Amino acid sequence: MKKLYIIGAGGHGQVVSDCAKAGGFEIGGFLDDNKDLWGKVVNGIEVLGGIGLVKKLDGMFVVAIGDNFARKKVVERLNLGIKSFATIIHPSAIIGSDVDIGYGTMIVGEVVVNTHTKVGNHVIVNTMASLDHHNVVEDYVHVAPGVHTGGSVFIGEGTLLGIGSSIIPGIKIGKWAVIGAGSVVIRDVPDYATVVGNPGKVIRIKGVDL
Repeated sequence: MKKLYIIGAGGHGQVVSDCAKAGGFEIGGFLDDNKDLWGKVVNGIEVLGGIGLVKKLDGMFVVAIGDNFARKKVVERLNLGIKSFATIIHPSAIIGSDVDIGYGTMIVGEVVVNTHTKVGNHVIVNTMASLDHHNVVEDYVHVAPGVHTGGSVFIGEGTLLGIGSSIIPGIKIGKWAVIGAGSVVIRDVPDYATVVGNPGKVIRIKGVDL
């Protein structure tokens, strides 16, 4: 197996490093554009230098940046083939039958992904979250710790499901939406919307006056 290089040495990158170690990856180092970190050891792993080093390294990569938009921008900047990205699944996660998990995606400890769910590329499914059966989670989504979705939920590209939020079965959430922490979503959510509360209410849509 090729060495894994983790792009981003911040808090999320350190979580990724723990998951990767638990999953049996050999970690070659962190890459981070923060020059103050270069040459330092973070979470037991050396920060080798900036992201530009990717082109000089023969290995697998994961973009460990929690912000969805920033993560997408870095992936696009790297311009690597999709198979250059590792999929990291913590061994304590429970993955059902016929589950499809994309490249560059990270499944953290004690996550449950139930049968016939499709998780896209460069997705984060964080600690103790659960995705029920027949979900579709598009690219660059971040499912925060303690999130629970019912069956047949659709989550559009780049959406953030905040800590402890819940989505009832059959809901469709558009792209680049934000679901606030602890919210309970009982209605479909349009693209670029921000939802808060129980029951969840749309309080903002990017570019639209409510």
